[in-house]
Parts: sequence; structure tokens; C-alpha cells
Amino acid sequence: MMQNTDWTLRHETVLTPVLLPELTQEQSVELDYVLPDYYPDFFRLLHCTAEASVTSQGISEGALQYALHVQLRVLYCGEQTETIQSLTQQLDYHGQIALPPELSAAENMQIRLTAEPSYLNCRAVSQRRIDLRGAVRIHAAVSGERQAELLSGAEGLHTQSRTVPLSFVSQVLRTEKRFTLTDDIRLNDTQPAMLSLLRAQTALSVTETRIVAGKLVIKGEAAVTLLYTSSEGAETLSAVLPFSQIAEQEGLADDMPCSVTAILSEQNFTPESEQDGDIRLLHCDLQISLQCTAIRTASADFLSDLYSTVYPAELRRETVSLLTAPVPLTERMQQKITLTQPDAVLTKVYAAWALPEDVQTAQAPDSGTVLSGTLHICVLAADAENHPLMLEQQTPFSWELPHLHPASLLPAVQVQSCTYTLTGSDTVTVQAELLLSGQIMQQQEQLLVTDVQIDPEAALPASEQYALRLYFAQSGESLWEIAKRYHTAETAIREENEIPSETLTEPQMLLIPIVQ
Repeated sequence: MMQNTDWTLRHETVLTPVLLPELTQEQSVELDYVLPDYYPDFFRLLHCTAEASVTSQGISEGALQYALHVQLRVLYCGEQTETIQSLTQQLDYHGQIALPPELSAAENMQIRLTAEPSYLNCRAVSQRRIDLRGAVRIHAAVSGERQAELLSGAEGLHTQSRTVPLSFVSQVLRTEKRFTLTDDIRLNDTQPAMLSLLRAQTALSVTETRIVAGKLVIKGEAAVTLLYTSSEGAETLSAVLPFSQIAEQEGLADDMPCSVTAILSEQNFTPESEQDGDIRLLHCDLQISLQCTAIRTASADFLSDLYSTVYPAELRRETVSLLTAPVPLTERMQQKITLTQPDAVLTKVYAAWALPEDVQTAQAPDSGTVLSGTLHICVLAADAENHPLMLEQQTPFSWELPHLHPASLLPAVQVQSCTYTLTGSDTVTVQAELLLSGQIMQQQEQLLVTDVQIDPEAALPASEQYALRLYFAQSGESLWEIAKRYHTAETAIREENEIPSETLTEPQMLLIPIVQ
């Protein structure tokens, strides 16, 4: 409490959000690669990708240290065969990102590191040697909270206080659980055997969270989609792998709302041959990080206005941001893209997929949030001679989310589905559905009194002193504002004029009594 002569200001400790702009840096990627003897000569490039993931992170000496894993994949065809060949190479890097000084005031930080390809170029130096040059972009999204003291009331010096009741987040507990999900994925009996894996995509979802005996029980699933080449062309395979984990955090209570975000750190798929040499089984290892947030809520009254009936008062008002309890977020947006391959007659489409890249978050000019980025569309198809070919296109998108004011990190944008239609001899139309799903804390903004100065040595001018005053009020006027204008008490006006409500419903004459 803050005391001044014979008056007291009461305070309440709250948490206010700290959400910093995203930090970004690039890691160059270079590889000079000679084909193994069992691969055919390099003849025609189809596709090259750099699949990047952050495998570990930590803060040391004011910088964010991280380990980066990059898997380079090159899809090509030999001269004498139309079978798609898949080359993969693993690269590992270590780096750091300097953290801004603003984080020193934040508590219980949440840092989410993600990595994605910036660009990748591949060229054949010879039929047995290829050269890859590119870069991977690392994003660091940071949020946290800091403690603040807000005024909740005042007493003494003939003050009249007005407060507003608010519910807010008073405590945030964060923990991270890393684990490896290991399982086997088997091809259906009707599917041809695998020759090589062309692409793997894993989407994580959390299906249930609950606190039991002070521990957080988490259930979810990993939806895996594989694209592989066979003797009959390209095939797809899907599997859903469930997982269940327990995360421990000191201070967890059964009545605390929780939210969990699942992040894929690394994925490895190892083909296993059967006795006849066919590959019909893949051993799957998924490195998963569960970022868990538990909160405690509280309610309190905060000072929205104040005056003294005897002394002049100076107020400072500020718009204060408070945290709300986690709320579910599920938003979808459709994107329709048309890809054309000139000088080719497309006869079939094996698969189509879309990747959100360079997604940025910004506040909308009027209200809400806008997500913007690039949707990288890929279509694996075949022409009239059954030659495989890849159609690629990068399309910018802008996603408006009205009335969304996040105070914590937003979930990652996912592609819920990607369907395609062969709409012409050289044209494919792709329909991608973007999904934003999870739980977030939002900001609630409130204009509050943050400082009050009253000089007990001063007094209101003599013209302000009166025994009784008449005032003709208009409909819709506030008794509080009238009382403040004439340095009296709202309750005194209400009692003197027998008015039941705070706002006048019709014009009327008021008796304004003096109050000391």
C-alpha cells in the first residue's frame, strides 16, 4: 500500500503480457555430393527440398542457443528409366540468436524456434555429381509475462472511488516434455512394395489434456502421410500413431486450465526389407516436444476513476493489457491455386501438397490479427509418355482474424487438407485448407487509473463550496460524472433525489448536496 498523510492507495499485483516481434536469421546450406554406385546417372531433376527442424534449444549468456538438423532430399530420374530416385543427406548445425534486452523484465518466457527452407538450388556438375546451395530460415517467437502493480482502490482525503471488476490470469506455469514416438508403419496388402521414400509429412494434434494428482496427462496423435515410388509409379500411404505422455510441473493443481502445443522436432523413417527383398515396412521415429501451459485466474476490482470532494486531484490513466484464460481457437481458410505446365500433356496426378512458409503475424489496422505468408504448392504428375514431372508455385496469402488479440504465441498454421483436380491437358487446380487450431491467451485492454496525486495542503476554490445546488440534467447523463463535476458524492445525489439507477432515463431537476 502507498500512504500519503491520511490517505491510502491500495494495489493489486497482476501479470501483463510481453509479446516481442519475431527474431529471424538464416543458416547457409551447401553440399557437394557424388552419387553412390547403386544409383543411376543423374539425367533430369524433379525436385529438391531442405527439410529443417530445431532439435534442441536453450538460453545462455543472453543468447538463444540451438541445434539445427537439415535433411536434403533430391528427386531425379535417370536416362534409361522413369522410376523416381530419391537422394537424402543429413546436415547438422549449431547457432545462436541474440535476445533483446526487453526480455530481462519478462518472467517465465515461452520461446518457440522453427526452421524452414529459404531457398535451395541444385545443379548437376556431372552425371555422378550434384551441387546444392541454399539457406534455411530460423524463426524465434518469444512471449512471456511481467508483474505489474495496479491501483485497486483509495481511502482518505475525502476521496470518491470508482472501480471496475475484472477477471485475469494471476499465475502462469510452463513446462516442456520431449519424447520419441516409435512405431512401425506397414503397407496395405493391396499396395505395391516400396522402392524409395519420396516425401514424409507429419501433423501433430493434442486430443486430451487433464491434471491428475498434480501431473498433466496428455493424449494426442501423429498423422503421417508418406509418398513413395514403386514399380507402378508413385503411391501414398497414411497412418495415425497415437501417443500418451505425463508432464510434471511443480505447483500444478487440478482446477488449473491447461493448454498444450505439440511440435515436431525431427522425423526419421527407416525402410525394412522382408525375406523376398520387398520393402513393406517402415520403422518410424518422431522426436516430439510438448509445450505445456497451466494458468491460475483471479478476480479483483481496479480503479477506473477517482476525485476528492475537498482537494484537487490529478490522475494518470493508461490502457492496461491483462491476460485472459486460455480459449480454444479453430479457424480455417480455403486457398485455390491453379498450376500450369506448358508444352506438356498431363495424364495423371500422383500427389499434391502445400507448405505454409514465412508466416508473419501483425495487428490489423482496425481490429484483430492478420497472418500473411507464402503457400508453396507442389504437384507430382505424369505426362502422356508417363514421364514424372513436378509442378511448383509459390502463392502469397493474407488471413484476417477479426477480434483476435493474442497475448501468447499462436499455433502454427497447418494444411488440413490438399485436394487436386486435373482441369485441363496442362492444368491442375489445387484446393488447400489452412487450419489454425489450439488454445491461446488473449489480451483484454482496460483504461485504468495508474497514478493519483492529491495535495492535502491545497483546497478547492471557494466558488466550489456551496450548501445546495440545483442542476437540470439530461437523459443519459451519469450520476458519477455529475457528482465529480460538483465535488460531491454520487450516493448523496442518489439519496437526495431518490434515483435508483446510475444513469438518468429522462431529463429532470437534481438537488446537488455538498459532501465533505
